[in-house]
Amino acid sequence: MDSDNVKIEVITDLAAAPGWIDMKREYLNYAVAKHKEVTGQTVDAEDQLRQTVEHIDEFLGPKGRFIVARTAENELLGMVLLFRLANGKGEIKRLYVHPKARRKGLAKRLMEKLELEAKQMGCSALYLDTSAGLKEAIAFYRSLGFDDAPFDPTSVQSPEIAKYLVIMEKAL
Repeated sequence: MDSDNVKIEVITDLAAAPGWIDMKREYLNYAVAKHKEVTGQTVDAEDQLRQTVEHIDEFLGPKGRFIVARTAENELLGMVLLFRLANGKGEIKRLYVHPKARRKGLAKRLMEKLELEAKQMGCSALYLDTSAGLKEAIAFYRSLGFDDAPFDPTSVQSPEIAKYLVIMEKAL
């Protein structure tokens, strides 16, 4: 796979991203397993997926962005969600790149597009949480300029789960 032939784009219609639910499930199963390894906390991946699906419209409207990486043949290779919080921060959710497309710069390209979109939405900072078990993700976010931050109560994340997470922020 040649990553130069992969498009990074914002979608506003879920029909433009066939297979997104399966990709989210794959991501959540992986992330939940890593999370349990490190924290011992059990999180229900299907419940997390259900919550994402129930609230997906929030990422398709004026306060959100659903950004995908896909081939010219419309094969979905990665995705990330952005939501503008009431305090003006942009919250990043569910960055994922399919294993066969990793180490080709797609996560960085997705995040560059997300940052551009966040600035256009008037976000003052980017905010995210990730499991302490996702060491590569934490290192990746740090390489993009994210630093540790306190939990933001305006976040869509549950405070009960957040206490087990690494929380990061980057000013825009």
